[in-house]
Amino acid sequence: MEGFEMGQSSNLAEQISAPSRLYYCTIGIILLFSGIMRFYGLDTESFWLDELTSLWAINGDSWEGAMSNWLSMVGMGTWLMYFWKSVVGDSDFALRSISAITGIILVFIVAEFCRRHHDEKSGIISASMISISHLAILYSQEFRPYMFTTTFLWIALILIRSQRRLNVFEMIICTALLSFVFLVHYVAGLAVVLGLLADFIIRMITFFRTKFNKQLSKIQNLGNYLKSDSGQRLQISFSLAALAFFMLEKIRYDSGNTGHSMWINDTPRRPVVTLFDYFVAFDIRGGGITDLAEAMWYFVLLTPLILFLYRKFSKKKQLQEETEWFIWAVGAGSMIVVVLYSILVRNLWVSRYFVFSMPAWYILFGISISRVIDLGLEFFRRFNKEFDLNVGKNIAIFLSTLFILNSGYWLVYEFEYYEQQGRSDFKGMSIWLDENVDGDQDDVFIISQPYARYWDLYLDRMGSDVEIDTHTRWGDVIIGQVITILDDEPSEVIHIRGHKKNMWGYEDLSFVLNASYELSESHYFIEGQIDVYRLQD
Repeated sequence: MEGFEMGQSSNLAEQISAPSRLYYCTIGIILLFSGIMRFYGLDTESFWLDELTSLWAINGDSWEGAMSNWLSMVGMGTWLMYFWKSVVGDSDFALRSISAITGIILVFIVAEFCRRHHDEKSGIISASMISISHLAILYSQEFRPYMFTTTFLWIALILIRSQRRLNVFEMIICTALLSFVFLVHYVAGLAVVLGLLADFIIRMITFFRTKFNKQLSKIQNLGNYLKSDSGQRLQISFSLAALAFFMLEKIRYDSGNTGHSMWINDTPRRPVVTLFDYFVAFDIRGGGITDLAEAMWYFVLLTPLILFLYRKFSKKKQLQEETEWFIWAVGAGSMIVVVLYSILVRNLWVSRYFVFSMPAWYILFGISISRVIDLGLEFFRRFNKEFDLNVGKNIAIFLSTLFILNSGYWLVYEFEYYEQQGRSDFKGMSIWLDENVDGDQDDVFIISQPYARYWDLYLDRMGSDVEIDTHTRWGDVIIGQVITILDDEPSEVIHIRGHKKNMWGYEDLSFVLNASYELSESHYFIEGQIDVYRLQD
């Protein structure tokens, strides 16, 4: 027991001191690996419908226009993306790089959160796990607001949870980032609320246990609380509460509008396991006993027991100050609220909505595995007093290497992540149109499902003169388009379909065209198809 306490004292000193060279070198290698995984093939796959929707939103002449017409808060994500496009250009690679860059930064933020609140072992483990996470890589390779919003959220949370007073600049940054995140998406706002609420409760309990002076009045104690670092966090919370108050009407409108949820499937039977499946790219290897996602869920269920056993030997912190409370609140709390909302109100469970709280799970894994390592080392130390507790960091590096190699092999070679090309190939179809439709398009009529803008965004960036009829509604060929074809009798009618082509009617346009047209050729793309109809001789 004494040996373990001494070891823990040294660990505590390590925790509050500058990071070791080994830690920096290991995290540097993990960040390099993360960069390769996120930038590799960044512009290989076409933008899919949601990415093109984001691009369409920022394609105007003003940032005000980029923020309009969104069903989740006020479009702060597209506000930032508008300025990003202005700086880096409009190529697929340049646009997606905002997610790739912030995805790499997030790996470092997760590592630092663990190091500052537990130890270097946990930082190495959590960073290695999120570096190879399928969900983290996927949304680091999309031109959408999920990854940079998540990074901003956890930069703010690492400041919120720091055990010191923030300077004025840090206060401004923290408040600005949390406000930005809150205004991007309602589930991101949920993570903000849960994080601030958990921090407030933890700090309040700590204050009453350690700093409450019974000899002073309640007003004086309140004054001391407000002057402390806890009072600073309360100021930030009130700032966010004021923002939420002014956003109530928008929040009510969004929650009462089915437009943002009518496409969402029913909540999975085991929502956490399903989410972990997205984390590990549906790794089904488990020797017939269990798969990786289910094993991770069982481990999560054991984390309270791991914390309990760890505190039997070491109590560096008071119980309420243990990092797990905050992490459970943000990670598990987001899951519980979304599942309850889905059951009681309307479906809201979508894997990408949990990107915002995703780091919480990896922080939990990192800290809990680090605790297991310490418990194992203490067990061996009981038999050998000379046992070196510093070997724990090497064990963490070894386990991290195994996890990266195992999960990386599955992701790249078994799951074939970089070869899947599973989303609609709007780029490929646009290239075909540009190469096969002559500049003089008077005798060619192009009809699309869904909107023409999804192809136009590629055609315009190519400098193409191809024009697609813009009267198509979301999924319907309208009667006016058919009348135009019948009246003008163009020599060619080109029918293009994208996104999920089985969603649309009119598998064959022959029955809506007169007998003079026949299907001449069809070209197939990933979740897309081009049919060419020509006048019969």
